[in-house]
Amino acid sequence: MSIRFTSKSVKFTGALKAFTEKQLRKIEKIGSEILDAEVIVVQEKLSYKVEITLKTRTNSYHIEGSDSILKQALRTALNTLMAQAKKNNEKMKKDKKRVSRLDKIKESILGPSRAARDAESNQASDDKVTVSNNYSRKPLSLEEAIFFLKDSDENAYLFTNTETNKMSVVFFNRNNEISIIEAN
Repeated sequence: MSIRFTSKSVKFTGALKAFTEKQLRKIEKIGSEILDAEVIVVQEKLSYKVEITLKTRTNSYHIEGSDSILKQALRTALNTLMAQAKKNNEKMKKDKKRVSRLDKIKESILGPSRAARDAESNQASDDKVTVSNNYSRKPLSLEEAIFFLKDSDENAYLFTNTETNKMSVVFFNRNNEISIIEAN
Protein backbone atom coordinates (compact mmCIF):
# COMPACT_ATOMS: atom_id res chain seq x y z
CA MET A 1 0.00 0.00 0.00
CA SER A 2 1.47 3.32 -1.04
CA ILE A 3 0.17 6.44 0.66
CA ARG A 4 0.99 9.97 -0.46
CA PHE A 5 0.50 12.74 2.07
CA THR A 6 0.13 16.30 0.85
CA SER A 7 -0.44 19.29 3.09
CA LYS A 8 -1.05 22.90 2.19
CA SER A 9 -0.68 25.65 4.79
CA VAL A 10 -0.55 23.10 7.61
CA LYS A 11 1.99 20.70 9.12
CA PHE A 12 0.91 17.05 8.91
CA THR A 13 2.76 15.41 11.83
CA GLY A 14 4.13 11.88 12.02
CA ALA A 15 1.50 10.96 14.62
CA LEU A 16 -1.31 11.94 12.25
CA LYS A 17 0.34 9.98 9.44
CA ALA A 18 0.60 6.90 11.68
CA PHE A 19 -3.05 7.29 12.73
CA THR A 20 -4.11 7.55 9.08
CA GLU A 21 -2.06 4.50 8.07
CA LYS A 22 -3.57 2.46 10.92
CA GLN A 23 -7.12 3.40 9.87
CA LEU A 24 -6.39 2.63 6.22
CA ARG A 25 -5.13 -0.83 7.22
CA LYS A 26 -8.47 -1.43 9.00
CA ILE A 27 -10.30 -0.35 5.85
CA GLU A 28 -8.10 -2.69 3.81
CA LYS A 29 -9.18 -5.63 6.00
CA ILE A 30 -12.85 -4.80 5.39
CA GLY A 31 -12.58 -4.25 1.64
CA SER A 32 -9.90 -5.35 -0.76
CA GLU A 33 -6.20 -4.57 -1.03
CA ILE A 34 -5.44 -0.85 -1.27
CA LEU A 35 -3.37 -0.13 -4.35
CA ASP A 36 -2.96 3.61 -3.97
CA ALA A 37 -3.97 6.24 -1.43
CA GLU A 38 -3.60 10.00 -1.34
CA VAL A 39 -4.37 12.17 1.68
CA ILE A 40 -4.55 15.92 1.15
CA VAL A 41 -4.87 18.30 4.09
CA VAL A 42 -5.60 21.98 3.54
CA GLN A 43 -6.08 24.75 6.09
CA GLU A 44 -8.83 27.15 5.05
CA LYS A 45 -9.24 30.26 7.21
CA LEU A 46 -10.63 28.75 10.44
CA SER A 47 -11.08 25.12 9.39
CA TYR A 48 -9.21 22.14 8.00
CA LYS A 49 -10.25 20.21 4.93
CA VAL A 50 -9.17 16.59 4.41
CA GLU A 51 -9.51 14.82 1.06
CA ILE A 52 -8.79 11.11 0.77
CA THR A 53 -8.58 9.40 -2.61
CA LEU A 54 -8.28 5.64 -2.42
CA LYS A 55 -7.98 2.97 -5.11
CA THR A 56 -8.51 -0.70 -4.32
CA ARG A 57 -8.71 -3.75 -6.55
CA THR A 58 -12.50 -3.46 -6.69
CA ASN A 59 -13.40 0.20 -5.99
CA SER A 60 -12.24 3.78 -6.00
CA TYR A 61 -13.20 6.28 -3.31
CA HIS A 62 -12.95 10.04 -2.96
CA ILE A 63 -13.97 11.30 0.47
CA GLU A 64 -13.84 14.77 1.98
CA GLY A 65 -14.15 15.92 5.57
CA SER A 66 -13.80 19.29 7.23
CA ASP A 67 -13.73 20.57 10.79
CA SER A 68 -12.14 23.29 12.87
CA ILE A 69 -9.86 20.64 14.43
CA LEU A 70 -7.46 18.82 12.10
CA LYS A 71 -7.71 15.38 13.76
CA GLN A 72 -11.52 15.58 13.81
CA ALA A 73 -11.61 16.44 10.09
CA LEU A 74 -9.33 13.46 9.45
CA ARG A 75 -11.54 11.18 11.59
CA THR A 76 -14.67 12.34 9.77
CA ALA A 77 -13.16 11.52 6.37
CA LEU A 78 -11.80 8.14 7.54
CA ASN A 79 -15.12 7.16 9.18
CA THR A 80 -16.99 8.02 5.98
CA LEU A 81 -14.47 5.95 4.03
CA MET A 82 -14.90 3.04 6.46
CA ALA A 83 -18.69 3.17 6.06
CA GLN A 84 -18.37 3.20 2.26
CA ALA A 85 -15.98 0.22 2.32
CA LYS A 86 -18.38 -1.76 4.56
CA LYS A 87 -21.31 -0.93 2.31
CA ASN A 88 -19.45 -2.03 -0.83
CA ASN A 89 -18.23 -5.21 0.90
CA GLU A 90 -21.81 -6.15 1.86
CA LYS A 91 -22.98 -5.38 -1.67
CA MET A 92 -20.33 -7.69 -3.13
CA LYS A 93 -21.38 -10.47 -0.73
CA LYS A 94 -25.02 -10.07 -1.79
CA ASP A 95 -24.02 -10.20 -5.45
CA LYS A 96 -22.07 -13.42 -4.86
CA LYS A 97 -25.07 -14.97 -3.09
CA ARG A 98 -27.35 -13.89 -5.94
CA VAL A 99 -25.05 -15.48 -8.53
CA SER A 100 -24.92 -18.64 -6.43
CA ARG A 101 -28.73 -18.76 -6.26
CA LEU A 102 -28.96 -18.23 -10.02
CA ASP A 103 -26.56 -21.14 -10.57
CA LYS A 104 -28.75 -23.36 -8.37
CA ILE A 105 -31.88 -22.34 -10.29
CA LYS A 106 -30.12 -22.97 -13.58
CA GLU A 107 -29.04 -26.41 -12.35
CA SER A 108 -32.57 -27.28 -11.25
CA ILE A 109 -33.99 -26.25 -14.65
CA LEU A 110 -31.30 -27.58 -16.97
CA GLY A 111 -30.22 -30.53 -14.90
CA PRO A 112 -26.91 -30.98 -13.11
CA SER A 113 -24.94 -32.25 -16.10
CA ARG A 114 -25.85 -29.43 -18.51
CA ALA A 115 -25.43 -26.70 -15.88
CA ALA A 116 -22.00 -28.12 -14.98
CA ARG A 117 -20.99 -28.21 -18.68
CA ASP A 118 -22.11 -24.59 -19.10
CA ALA A 119 -20.15 -23.55 -16.02
CA GLU A 120 -17.04 -25.36 -17.28
CA SER A 121 -17.30 -23.80 -20.73
CA ASN A 122 -17.70 -20.36 -19.15
CA GLN A 123 -14.61 -20.89 -17.01
CA ALA A 124 -12.62 -22.29 -19.91
CA SER A 125 -13.32 -19.36 -22.20
CA ASP A 126 -12.32 -16.74 -19.55
CA ASP A 127 -14.84 -14.27 -21.01
CA LYS A 128 -14.81 -10.91 -19.34
CA VAL A 129 -18.14 -9.41 -18.39
CA THR A 130 -18.51 -5.69 -18.94
CA VAL A 131 -21.29 -3.52 -17.64
CA SER A 132 -23.02 -1.50 -20.32
CA ASN A 133 -24.94 1.74 -19.85
CA ASN A 134 -26.62 1.33 -23.22
CA TYR A 135 -30.24 1.83 -22.18
CA SER A 136 -32.90 4.49 -22.19
CA ARG A 137 -34.25 6.03 -19.01
CA LYS A 138 -37.39 7.20 -20.78
CA PRO A 139 -39.88 5.14 -22.83
CA LEU A 140 -39.06 4.89 -26.55
CA SER A 141 -40.71 3.57 -29.67
CA LEU A 142 -39.16 0.57 -31.41
CA GLU A 143 -37.87 2.77 -34.22
CA GLU A 144 -36.11 5.12 -31.77
CA ALA A 145 -34.51 2.18 -29.97
CA ILE A 146 -33.22 0.77 -33.27
CA PHE A 147 -31.79 4.19 -34.11
CA PHE A 148 -29.94 4.34 -30.76
CA LEU A 149 -28.71 0.76 -31.21
CA LYS A 150 -27.24 1.56 -34.62
CA ASP A 151 -25.78 4.81 -33.28
CA SER A 152 -23.92 3.06 -30.42
CA ASP A 153 -20.92 0.73 -30.53
CA GLU A 154 -22.81 -1.88 -28.51
CA ASN A 155 -24.73 -4.85 -29.89
CA ALA A 156 -27.82 -4.49 -27.65
CA TYR A 157 -30.06 -1.69 -26.36
CA LEU A 158 -32.47 -1.88 -23.40
CA PHE A 159 -35.57 0.33 -23.34
CA THR A 160 -39.21 0.56 -22.26
CA ASN A 161 -41.40 0.12 -25.31
CA THR A 162 -44.02 2.89 -25.53
CA GLU A 163 -46.36 0.70 -27.58
CA THR A 164 -46.45 -2.26 -25.14
CA ASN A 165 -45.23 -0.55 -21.93
CA LYS A 166 -42.82 -3.50 -21.38
CA MET A 167 -39.07 -3.72 -20.93
CA SER A 168 -37.53 -4.67 -24.28
CA VAL A 169 -34.11 -5.29 -25.76
CA VAL A 170 -33.17 -4.80 -29.39
CA PHE A 171 -29.98 -6.52 -30.47
CA PHE A 172 -27.98 -7.79 -33.43
CA ASN A 173 -28.48 -11.55 -33.78
CA ARG A 174 -25.99 -14.04 -35.27
CA ASN A 175 -27.02 -13.11 -38.81
CA ASN A 176 -26.34 -9.44 -37.97
CA GLU A 177 -30.05 -8.69 -38.21
CA ILE A 178 -31.95 -6.72 -35.57
CA SER A 179 -34.05 -8.79 -33.16
CA ILE A 180 -36.16 -7.85 -30.15
CA ILE A 181 -36.81 -9.50 -26.81
CA GLU A 182 -39.76 -8.29 -24.78
CA ALA A 183 -40.49 -9.12 -21.11
CA ASN A 184 -43.88 -10.59 -20.21
